Amino acid sequence: MKILYINPARLEAGLDAIIKGAPLSLISIAAMVPEHDAHLFDFKVDKYREKRFRNELNRTDVVAITSMTPQIYHAFDVAEMAKEHGCTTILGGYHPTLAPEFVANHKSVDYTIRGEGEHTFKEIIDYIDGNKSHIALKDIDGLSYKSKDGKIIHNKERHLECNLDNFPLPRRDLLKGKDYSYLGATTRQIETSRGCPHNCKFCCIIKMWRNSDQKMIYRTKSIKRVMQEIYDVDWKNRFIFFCDDNFTINQKRTDKILDTIIRSGVQNKMHFSCQSRVDTLYKHPYLIEKLHRAGFRQVFLGIESIHQQSLDAMNKKNTTSEMVKKVVKMLRDLGISIFGGMIIGFPGETKRMVRQNIRYAVDLNLDCVQFTPITAFPGTDFYEEMNEKNMITTNNYKYYDLFHPMMKTEQLSSRDFQKLVAEAYAEFYLASGWIIKHAREYMNPFGKFNWMISSLGKLIKQGILGGLSMLYSQGITSKVISDELKDVEGLMVDINSEFENLPHIYSKEAAPADMRVTKRKLAKIGQV
Repeated sequence: MKILYINPARLEAGLDAIIKGAPLSLISIAAMVPEHDAHLFDFKVDKYREKRFRNELNRTDVVAITSMTPQIYHAFDVAEMAKEHGCTTILGGYHPTLAPEFVANHKSVDYTIRGEGEHTFKEIIDYIDGNKSHIALKDIDGLSYKSKDGKIIHNKERHLECNLDNFPLPRRDLLKGKDYSYLGATTRQIETSRGCPHNCKFCCIIKMWRNSDQKMIYRTKSIKRVMQEIYDVDWKNRFIFFCDDNFTINQKRTDKILDTIIRSGVQNKMHFSCQSRVDTLYKHPYLIEKLHRAGFRQVFLGIESIHQQSLDAMNKKNTTSEMVKKVVKMLRDLGISIFGGMIIGFPGETKRMVRQNIRYAVDLNLDCVQFTPITAFPGTDFYEEMNEKNMITTNNYKYYDLFHPMMKTEQLSSRDFQKLVAEAYAEFYLASGWIIKHAREYMNPFGKFNWMISSLGKLIKQGILGGLSMLYSQGITSKVISDELKDVEGLMVDINSEFENLPHIYSKEAAPADMRVTKRKLAKIGQV
């Protein structure tokens, strides 16, 4: 059979316009059925011509589509087009996992895969291709579909694969010729683990990588497998992005991966990027220096808020703003750029508090920030809580794009959210001198960020010009910045007094002994 794997169109706003990552989920499930002809069409990077695309569908037996929540309507459009050409349609990914009833009920969706998709996909493809294994449809775990009388049937959950090394290497050959980039640098993705032991209130990760009857919440690949995947990537790309939910969860394991990379010398040919947590890097600062030696030049940190009440409510009680400042400084002192995530309007925060968060992001001197209106994704406990409080303002999933508001809080209306998101982007990227400030750093051939020079052309074209175009298309200019946000000293006065009276839970006296020793060592090389 011929299988066409499809990544739906990019989002219309937000940083999706300047960050284009490869659909790792699709090339991973494609590796499960290598005997079938495979082709990948990615609406985010491939040029779409309807006639040519329909000709492709005419030669296709099965269309497999992945979808995040805000992509789901375009995923349905593609499924409808595929059905017009007689294709069998399969949808999987985050939204089909979070809202399987909604997806499976669509007239053009034949099969819906919930959760981890590799084994379920292989079984449903075998079933479609003559069912040589003689398996009944009802026995394919993790599958949802319509019965002959139109009733939605959800088969039981699929047990998670205990050993991720059992999965074959992703079909990276399907990415050939496709231009994926991360802030100006061509990039490919690698996954070394799945899941997260943390339980951030607004996060939908746990719905994807946890089962109700299994205790496993975090699984890893072996160091050998990780290195296999690194060597499997085309090194013509500038970056490998470790797309784990948190690359540094297990410090000892992370340490071994970094040591192996350093010994291999790969860091001399390739740079790396990952997602981490502030509290982890604060408690284990030696990891920052080792990340640098292993070629890591970009790190994503979920900073979220300057307000401790919000961090505590998010289940980030082990993080404080003082810790954030120290970690950001340690990373940037080594020339590691920081992509920060900030939440706009967590329940309990007023307009003034949100503006303090915006000012906080500017003052931290982050390289890039995504300002996200608090979003309650369907299927999560947070969504249920907000729905019970009548805080959900729209069920149109195109607004669940981490840019537009889809809810309100007791303190902020949807209109307030929209204005504050616009203010945040305008202040950080337009009014703060961000372009000039970072241009000086990135263009200095003798500076800490000289590794960016080779990517500057694409960064300017895609990251800066593309980003500015996105802002202006949404009506975001410096004119949207409020007088309160402009009054820097007055805005932050209560924040500064609050910090003076707060006990520092990670002060020198309270810090663990091993951390104090490590900080003394780092101080010798001028990093703290």
